[in-house]
Amino acid sequence: MKKLIFVTGLLAAAMVSACSEDDFNVPGQEAQDSGKISLAGEITQECTTRANDDGFADGDVMGVYIVDYQGTQSGTLLTSGNRGDNVRHTFDEAAYKWSSAYDLYWKDKHTRIDVYGYYPFGSPDDVNKYKFTVKTNQARTYDNGTMGDYEASDFLWGKVAGVEPTTNVIRLPLTHRMANARVTLVEGSGFAEGEWAELDKQVLVTNTVQNAVIDLAAGTVTPDGEIGSNSIIPSKRGDEWRAIVVPQTVAAGTTMFSITLGGIPYKFEKNEAFEYVAGKMNNFGIRVDKKEMSGDYALTLVSESITAWENDLVSHDATSKEYVIVNVPEAGTLKACITAAGKDYTQLKNLKITGQIDARDFFFMREEMDNLQALNLKEVRIKAGRAERQGVATVYGNDDQIPVQAFYIGSSNSGKASLTRLILPDVLKSIGTRAFYGCRNLTGSLIIPEGVIDVQVGAFCGCKSLTGSLSLPSTLRYIGTG
Repeated sequence: MKKLIFVTGLLAAAMVSACSEDDFNVPGQEAQDSGKISLAGEITQECTTRANDDGFADGDVMGVYIVDYQGTQSGTLLTSGNRGDNVRHTFDEAAYKWSSAYDLYWKDKHTRIDVYGYYPFGSPDDVNKYKFTVKTNQARTYDNGTMGDYEASDFLWGKVAGVEPTTNVIRLPLTHRMANARVTLVEGSGFAEGEWAELDKQVLVTNTVQNAVIDLAAGTVTPDGEIGSNSIIPSKRGDEWRAIVVPQTVAAGTTMFSITLGGIPYKFEKNEAFEYVAGKMNNFGIRVDKKEMSGDYALTLVSESITAWENDLVSHDATSKEYVIVNVPEAGTLKACITAAGKDYTQLKNLKITGQIDARDFFFMREEMDNLQALNLKEVRIKAGRAERQGVATVYGNDDQIPVQAFYIGSSNSGKASLTRLILPDVLKSIGTRAFYGCRNLTGSLIIPEGVIDVQVGAFCGCKSLTGSLSLPSTLRYIGTG
């Protein structure tokens, strides 16, 4: 399990401390009314399947509370009587903005505020004891854009503290506060060709408390009541099942999953107590082997992990934001691979790369992919190399290193302005000097993966839109200036 250090709301300020603020203005953040409070919401998660629009889709509604400071002290969140009480904020995808049910204004030019947000929108009777229930049939979806039961179970919460009166849009990062149980069934031995695909499979999440009490002031979720008699039916995609679960501990020897294969039920349990961790993916990989003589199935736990929450295919529908996935079997051939896939690299916005790349590919993305907005490098291995302009190396790096000046455009002394989303490789040792220098529109949170040893000088200097949370690995030994 990763050792995480979260720095919420302070990330941008820390990263630009060695840079000039005037060099990195972010367009489009000014509120139209200087006295009005303007918000933007985003979900803090790893967007591994699509480059989403801050995680929300058209029509999503979050509830917002705004609390004035009392002098120099933070105010107390109340059920009512705050500057803003559970104010509906609806996402308008076409305009790419959040619309408030009514305008909220600063008390004066000096009083700071705390902003609390949560999703999905509800009607809390008590902000410290908001009753919430995860749905039983999370496989159920609805027509006409209504959220399915999986998404309705996924509680998100966020807070921005001590905000000074400003005309800028206040970014409110929301994090998953429930736990996620993810079961992946893996084909083992004994199956004839095509038999595994045809096999009827079902996974149920059993013996959990489905009711919860949520403290909206702290974002904590506590199980409420006893274990229910109903099992949770997860959402399913391929051989992967995901269920939203209230964070809780399941006792040792208790059946956690009921797995039915070809009509035959099997029970999965652990010999020790298991904790469903809030805000995390609790992953189980289970191999299924078919016995030759009896035709029965043998189930073996082959992997178990707790990881950062990955975005879901079944919620916050945003198919237009899906990644174009390009495999690069040989480093230095990204451009050729995109072209061979029939894609216009000058227009491509959301790119996920698998395989191998080197400095030449970073140079290509930096110089020729004019509209590149979201870049997913999660499954990439980076090879040592260099790319030159007029005989001078402008991008260069080592194995498993984001190259030096990967997205820094030295001639204009700025970074790649189109880049807004980034997922770093799972296998990574170093982030090179000025790798993302001046990428002023890079937004959301920054997750530096386990295994990274150093972040070199100015690697994220000027990335002033990174206002989410920062996750640093336990392996990190050095952070350069700037």
